[in-house]
Amino acid sequence: MARGPKVIVIGGGTMGSATAWALAARGAAVTVLERFSHVHEYGSHSGFTRITRESYHEGAGYVPLVRRADALWQALGERVGERLLVRTGMVEFGPESDPEYAGAIAACRAAAVAHELMDAAEARRRFPIAVPDGWTACFTPSGGYLRVGPCLEALKREAISLGADWRTGARVREVALGERPRVLLDEGTLLPADQVVVTAGAYLPGLLPGFLPGRLKVLRRVLAWTRPDPLEVPRLAAMPVWAGFTPQGFMYGFPHGDEGVTGFKLACHAPTADPSEAAVDPERVDRSIHPADLAPLAGFLDAYLPAGRGEFVHATVCLYTCTPSTDFVIDRVPGDRRVWVAGGFSGHGFKFAPAIGELVAEAVVTGEAPEALRAFARARHGG
Repeated sequence: MARGPKVIVIGGGTMGSATAWALAARGAAVTVLERFSHVHEYGSHSGFTRITRESYHEGAGYVPLVRRADALWQALGERVGERLLVRTGMVEFGPESDPEYAGAIAACRAAAVAHELMDAAEARRRFPIAVPDGWTACFTPSGGYLRVGPCLEALKREAISLGADWRTGARVREVALGERPRVLLDEGTLLPADQVVVTAGAYLPGLLPGFLPGRLKVLRRVLAWTRPDPLEVPRLAAMPVWAGFTPQGFMYGFPHGDEGVTGFKLACHAPTADPSEAAVDPERVDRSIHPADLAPLAGFLDAYLPAGRGEFVHATVCLYTCTPSTDFVIDRVPGDRRVWVAGGFSGHGFKFAPAIGELVAEAVVTGEAPEALRAFARARHGG
């Protein structure tokens, strides 16, 4: 049977796996080049779990994509016989004067997301969260979390079953443009392709520095797990996924569980103390965990979630790759219609992977960006 275009996908992480799967399903001859192992801790998908939510403070325009991805994750899980998406509901809390918290509520209203607003006393009664008087909480039953390893393994397995070639330990040195795109590996091999898709995450700015010069920032984030008092574990295990819009920053976390690490997982998505936070180099980032990394998390637990307090039993570093607006960027390389780039997903991209993958695959196969991708055009980011 004749195959479609020969497509090289650079980066086999979250978006690369989903794009390879969607391309292979459309008949493309796909080769994935991943410099590390398939699931690893050197990029943006470490930490075992990722939240999915429709209460989208980043904008109601994302909600249709969340819903499409949700359906694709569920269908993929059914096909591979694995529970990929765990529906827990989500509770968010904060002062309604906080623009991002207000944005989450506004997105629920604009996109007809089922939600329940409650005052602080009701929130404290229902959840082990010390919501301050005068604040509110918003519960959305559609929220939950995705199991990172099983999700990525399922995408890879399906892509390979459809004919994709998967190469790990394959570090790309350069994407060479010309009459036909070619990809140069560190060890000297030059691979030709009809089209190339670059989904290199934190390593995108180094690989294609001219794509969005000075507009993609890589940030260091720490995810951590506590060992709470055993008497508190049943309440913590029954929690939904959660997020707090606090004066110290936007904090989030998961029910107590044993996905990867047994404990109560939390992290700071965006601290408010330093909005001009310096970028890090993913090749040289500090992957050690220091007391200063854990102190803000301990302070948050003391103030808002004392049931989750306990010894920190594990922590890991995750890399965010962000545009100035935190919106995604998905577009061609300037001047070459055969090389597509998908990046800037970090902090809220994982949940979208299968929906983004099918949109990028459609763009590659048809040569035109679907309407849903135009909101993420390079020009919107000052490129």
